[in-house]
Amino acid sequence: MSSILVFLICLYAGLISVHLFCCLFHIEHPRMFTKIFLMPFLSLIYYLATPKEKFSKSIFAAIIFGFLGDVILLGDNYFPLILLGIIFFFFGHLLYTINFVIETGLRNYKKYFLFFIIISLFYSAYAKFCLNNLKEGFERGSLLIPGICYISLLAITNIASGIYAYTHFNIYAILVHFGTFSFTVSDFILARKMFYENKKYYQVILMATYILAQTLICFGMSNKKIQNEIEKKKII
Repeated sequence: MSSILVFLICLYAGLISVHLFCCLFHIEHPRMFTKIFLMPFLSLIYYLATPKEKFSKSIFAAIIFGFLGDVILLGDNYFPLILLGIIFFFFGHLLYTINFVIETGLRNYKKYFLFFIIISLFYSAYAKFCLNNLKEGFERGSLLIPGICYISLLAITNIASGIYAYTHFNIYAILVHFGTFSFTVSDFILARKMFYENKKYYQVILMATYILAQTLICFGMSNKKIQNEIEKKKII
């Protein structure tokens, strides 16, 4: 690991610490300032830490969409900004999902069809739970259709990362799945904060889970097993 990469990781860890401290104690201006730099730092770390043969443009682009969503949601909570933020995060999750499906391979969906059905049922039920608890708020904000689409995609992303983790079954793939699940927690808290009540601890929880989600996915995918490594392992 190069000294530049170590330096960037240390800066990223420090930035996270300052940001979460500001979230915890509601120090607004430093909180907003540090939030802007979180995803750019992570994208740069992902770019430098990932071997060329394992680097994914879709993962990198997904982080950038997360950055755009972060910036948009720094503004006031009114319809155009919220909708645009949802769109940016939607495309980020979509890129993650496409990447997980490609890395898994469609034949593995057939091979592990029973597990695919089980995990699909689990995340469908979880999506229904989230929608039941957020539907009224979505309706008040005129965001019911975008909200349903977003929650559905989150479920699909978790299903795709779940089958990816089951297929590869190593610590990095499992961390990726934990990352996508952490997204569901973060986004649920965000929606509760925006449309229902803004409890004092919501901000630190949603940002902690959001940062964890992005970081685990990037860390896991930068250390992923590529197809030729998987095939060699099978031969051995």
